[in-house]
Formats: sequence, structure tokens, C-alpha cells
Amino acid sequence: MSSRDYMNTSVQEPPLDYSFKSVQMVQDLVTEEPRTGLRPLLQHPENLAWIDLSFNDLTTIDPVLTTFFNLSVLYLHGNGIHRLGEVNKLAVLPRLRSLTLHGNPIEEEKGYRQYVLCNLPRITTFDFSGVTRADRSTAEVWKRMNIKPKKVRAKQDVL
Repeated sequence: MSSRDYMNTSVQEPPLDYSFKSVQMVQDLVTEEPRTGLRPLLQHPENLAWIDLSFNDLTTIDPVLTTFFNLSVLYLHGNGIHRLGEVNKLAVLPRLRSLTLHGNPIEEEKGYRQYVLCNLPRITTFDFSGVTRADRSTAEVWKRMNIKPKKVRAKQDVL
């Protein structure tokens, strides 16, 4: 087997499209059929690279989404996510490169784009827009001005 063949052995599953399903919780997906694609449905969930949950009624980012370590594209636009802190859950996804969150109440929060880019530094496309070096710089400045570093408590000597 050549090194090129070895590099191509990981097979990605087709996108999982649950858009426009009126889903309120990820657990609701058990009873929903995804929109059909060109290939058969999900044979190996561990290879899932793309999930579309746009235009549903989700109010949080379910932790189950963080178990798909090969996930590189996640569409959550047009839902009801209202806490910016929900984004932090996605930081554990090592391959996540494209994320959409526009059309959620969090989009109205001051510093929305900067917050997401600070907490998900590997993102290269956010809300269907490429992330530029200027975006990264702005996010870093915003972070220094708005996110207080965690204080490290010095151990006090007990006599």
C-alpha cells in the first residue's frame, strides 16, 4: 500500500441533513428521518463529518454533538440558541472548521463573532463567511478587553 493510499483510507459519511424539521432537542432526531442524500444513510457515525441542523427549534447545543470527533461542518443557523456560552461546548471538536449560528438570538449579543472566533480558533468559515487574519486580530483584541483571565490562587502556607 502506497503512502497515498494510506492517507485516503478514512471514509467520510455523507452529510446528515435534518434542516427544517422543527426539532427542539437532538434526541428528537431518533424519530426523524434525515433528508435523503446521494448515498445510503449513516453506516459509521464515527466518520460523520457534516451535520445540518439549521432552521429547527434548538435552544442549546446538545453535548451529543461533541462526540462526533470527525465533525468538520456544523450548521445550526436559524434556531433559538440564546446563550453565547453554548459555543464553548464545540471547542472539543478537533476537526470543526465550518460553523453557522446566524439567525439565533445569540447573533444579537455584542461581540458575537469575536466571542465565537476566540473560543473556536480552528474555525475557518463562520456563518458562511471566511475567517480572515483581521478577524483573528480583532477577536484577540476583543478577548483581551472583554474576557477576564481566570485568577490563579496562590496556596497560602499554613503554620
